[in-house]
Amino acid sequence: MFLFLQNIFSQERLHKNNNHIIWGYVYSSDKRLPIENVNLKIYSNNISKYFITDENGKFEIPNNTIDSIEVSSLGYKKRIDKKILDTIYLDNDQNQLSEVIIKPDTKIKNHLSFFEKLNSFETNFSWNNKAAIFIPKSNKSNEYIKNLIFAVSDYGGVKNLKYLPFKTNLYTVDSIGLPSKPILNEDILVTKTDNENWTKVDVSKSKIIIPDEGIFVVFIILEEKNYKQNFINSKYGKISAVPALKAYKYDDQYIRKSYLFRECNYLDKCNIWLLQKLHYMIDVEYN
Repeated sequence: MFLFLQNIFSQERLHKNNNHIIWGYVYSSDKRLPIENVNLKIYSNNISKYFITDENGKFEIPNNTIDSIEVSSLGYKKRIDKKILDTIYLDNDQNQLSEVIIKPDTKIKNHLSFFEKLNSFETNFSWNNKAAIFIPKSNKSNEYIKNLIFAVSDYGGVKNLKYLPFKTNLYTVDSIGLPSKPILNEDILVTKTDNENWTKVDVSKSKIIIPDEGIFVVFIILEEKNYKQNFINSKYGKISAVPALKAYKYDDQYIRKSYLFRECNYLDKCNIWLLQKLHYMIDVEYN
């Protein structure tokens, strides 16, 4: 069904050398996660060319007439199409997987260890940024979410950024595993007032239970006009005077992937949710 719905041409744009290119993404059909280093073989007039996806599963291909495209990656079923799709899904190849020795550290991790959580750092944002972390369904699946919790922090030696306001909401998960639509009718405005490590936001009245496909908790920076100061000097240079978040070191097996949405004019880096090589310190508490 997803393949049917995605039966459209890839997005097209003008490259800096005035040649049109098309771009899209490759995801696993089961976990809806981007697949890195996928091989894309383009056949055109008896000539073949190869391309690969980046860490976000993204590919870019010159927009020439093609006869077919072959998409393949270790552990996934090869697929061949007559046209290039905007989003390509690969199914797991059980035969290939049975021949590969799976090490314990390659399994999906539902939790970071105590020592992994000790390795945290600050990460900053700018106005209108949105940071999201995926929360999977758990053994507390029948319990309502009581609090959303955030490790709001200062950044770059600048004090009191953590006391600046931000908003939050819960988002649904779309068909490819990215944040989709807000669940609450309005974003919740939050201002930290204590010096605790975690800032808690009570959402118990909304009686939200995490669905089978999981949920996203979203941290939202306000518009520039809502902050008294725009830029401020830090030990890393000038930064936006907005609250920061702490994050854990990235583990590609950890199920709680983090994403960032920026509003800006840089093509392919803004106005879309991009996977981040870190794990924002955002979580939920249950009743």
